[in-house]
Amino acid sequence: MNEKIFINGKFVDIKDAKISIFDRSFLYGDAAFETMRSYAGAIFKLDAHIARLLGTLKALKIKHPYTKDRLKRIICKSLHANRLKSAYMRLVITRGEGRFGIGHKDTFTPNIVVVAKNFEGYPGWMSSKGVSAKVIGVTNEYSALCRMKTANYLNFILARFDAQEMGFDEAILTNTRGNITEGATSNIFLVKTGALITPSIASGVLPGVTRGVIIGIAKKLRIPVKERPVSCRELLSAEEVFLTNSLAEVLPVTKIDSKKISAGQVGRFTKLLHISYQKQVIREVLK
Repeated sequence: MNEKIFINGKFVDIKDAKISIFDRSFLYGDAAFETMRSYAGAIFKLDAHIARLLGTLKALKIKHPYTKDRLKRIICKSLHANRLKSAYMRLVITRGEGRFGIGHKDTFTPNIVVVAKNFEGYPGWMSSKGVSAKVIGVTNEYSALCRMKTANYLNFILARFDAQEMGFDEAILTNTRGNITEGATSNIFLVKTGALITPSIASGVLPGVTRGVIIGIAKKLRIPVKERPVSCRELLSAEEVFLTNSLAEVLPVTKIDSKKISAGQVGRFTKLLHISYQKQVIREVLK
């Protein structure tokens, strides 16, 4: 079956899915996006993803003609048009075409694109053995962009490239004060003396949808949760470390730099929170 891509009000075959080279997303990274995951034909936390996207668009001053409900319908139709149950979903809204130069006050017509691809999850070994990570790269916590999901992703791409060239699976970034912020495509958590710790949003962190779910689950399980600055030294001395995002769910980290975390094994809090997350997915998707 030909893949169907939603572009500006209609579905087209993937070979016909094109936007102009003068679109500002191509010229300047001038766009917002959301990555979502569907289970059994339903997108998990769709409302939260759309709410975050609309907040980003407002901050970027990108005006578009779609309501929250219409965006939700389009995403669901994209899933059904491709006859998918378990899928990776990407919604992108660009500012639209414009002339060269960033100062023009043109009337832009945003481009809206939705992609749905089959996705069954990350390789099993990542959950059973954990991944390795390298502390590398810097986030400017004073920039509003670090708290938005925009097409400006080079900082994370270069950090991931550098980490992989050194033999690690993932990059962990720091802010200008030297504190931990997040992974290249994920939020980060650590466990110390029975408490769950994650860098605060003020540290320069994207407010991840999965991050929010995990914090909520931990509180229901009466696990103390602390959102605050986290130093590199504290991260390396953690009893457990894991990453979260919509696709990976909960991804254990068993090595950071040259230091083994949790003796190189997946920790019990990580396992508990991952199982609890999957149970919540089942409850919400099948309700």
